[in-house]
Amino acid sequence: MRIVYAPSGKRMLPYPPVGPFILAASAKAATGGEADVVDLEILLNAMHEAGEPCLLYDGELAPADVLAGDLSAEVVGYGRLLAELVGISGGVDVAISIMGFPQLASGFLLARLAMEAGGRVILGGQFWTQESALHALAALKPFGEATVTIGDGWDAIASFASDHGEVPPNSIGLRGGEVLSGKKMGRAVPPQPDYSDAEWQLYSNYASKVYHRVDDRTRRCHLYVWDKICNFRCAFCRVASGSKATLTPPDRALHSLEHLLDEGVTQMNFMTNELNPSRTYMLRFLDSLEERITRRGRIEDVPVHWLSYVRADALEPGDMRKFRRVGGRFARYGVESGSQRLLDLMRKDYEVETIEKTLRYAEQADVWNHINLLVGFPGERQGDIDASCSFLERNAGHLHSVRINPFYLPPDTPIARAPEEFGITLTEFNRGWWNYQFADGSAPDAEEVVEKIGRISDVCVELGISFAGNDPFLLLDILAHHESREDARAELGERFPFFWEARPPAYYQAMVGGYEVSAAWKDTALKRGENYSLAFCTD
Repeated sequence: MRIVYAPSGKRMLPYPPVGPFILAASAKAATGGEADVVDLEILLNAMHEAGEPCLLYDGELAPADVLAGDLSAEVVGYGRLLAELVGISGGVDVAISIMGFPQLASGFLLARLAMEAGGRVILGGQFWTQESALHALAALKPFGEATVTIGDGWDAIASFASDHGEVPPNSIGLRGGEVLSGKKMGRAVPPQPDYSDAEWQLYSNYASKVYHRVDDRTRRCHLYVWDKICNFRCAFCRVASGSKATLTPPDRALHSLEHLLDEGVTQMNFMTNELNPSRTYMLRFLDSLEERITRRGRIEDVPVHWLSYVRADALEPGDMRKFRRVGGRFARYGVESGSQRLLDLMRKDYEVETIEKTLRYAEQADVWNHINLLVGFPGERQGDIDASCSFLERNAGHLHSVRINPFYLPPDTPIARAPEEFGITLTEFNRGWWNYQFADGSAPDAEEVVEKIGRISDVCVELGISFAGNDPFLLLDILAHHESREDARAELGERFPFFWEARPPAYYQAMVGGYEVSAAWKDTALKRGENYSLAFCTD
């Protein structure tokens, strides 16, 4: 089996994609056989950098182009390249990870070619919803019987690898011309990814280019903790559950950290939406990490620098000192607002006073503090924006970067499931978000959201708060090259001054990656961009 990360031709991370390596571990455990990971994103980028022609970079490619009855010569050539890189001859089964719309056309082309060669195909990744999965099965029907997984995929891939007849869990598939559904997967802890087969040098080469590090041999990776379900109940979040969900036990998550250290990884993203759903969990995690580093005799010379999301719960100064002592350089907090009224409306379960203490303690421990702010949530008032601006002013000495997110209403969130509880009515699903109206029949005003963003942005600029955390992996790289946060901030300001300019989040990543995106807030206020589209056209 080949487990493929589909290419997009956009800027990527110099990190192996975690999903395919988790799937490979699951498939190997189920069958005892090999499941090779092929990261087409990094392979095609390396070829492009070497000057080799590639349709993904040199032309336009849409789903309709690769599903046509007669493929153009350019698409045929591109398909031949994908088939060679993946090795689909002889009826090899292929699993294809698609995380966003720009990967879709390449993923469809590879699926078509694999089925035409006699192999089975399963698609998965964050892109898929029930609606888009049904659309994909219909589009691929002329070429064979495909399967699409919606949601967690590690049980699905194990079933797909070992049972050639049944539709896997969390999946729908064409079987005998009919669309059938697999059973729903229960809550389970996924296997830890095994990166032994990762082509580390390609990722290092890419980082050398985008981070401007000559002959950079640094290895960077995701440490998978958990990111699919959260026991908090934030109204706008797709993983919010309000349940008794638990994270991967620290010992299990950190077992793979030792494997990564053995692989020479020195920069890690601790991949979780919530590192500490409780202070107890966070301390267990940090204690276990410290024990492993101490066992290696490296506590005075910590061999890894890492970043993570952190809940701004009631943490103590000693907690943040330990965070920094075991390599934590950069904490990201989903603060969302400086208004207690709005936090309560969002169901954030946060207290502004507690947030401010945590930021102060982290700053004192030499941790880079980055917060997210959400603007335009239904029910937001001008007074809430005033409160957020005051929050920034009070905490400017403890804040190092801010990400401002215009609100949009995603599907499968608490607010989408019970809009009446938030005083709104859903009107139309528009690719990747819901349009809605208020109780009085009026619709939200994107220009008003942009004006509020402008107020908050201006305050950040006036206070000297950067927007560097919008590219967290570049920021971690710079922090890792300095002993202190302030030395890192000085290099950041010298080399990347645009991080102190107020722009939409995607702008900063495009500036680092060397491509163009819109710098207008109106293009994302109350909606998402193309990459987050959950629908596509096949004609």
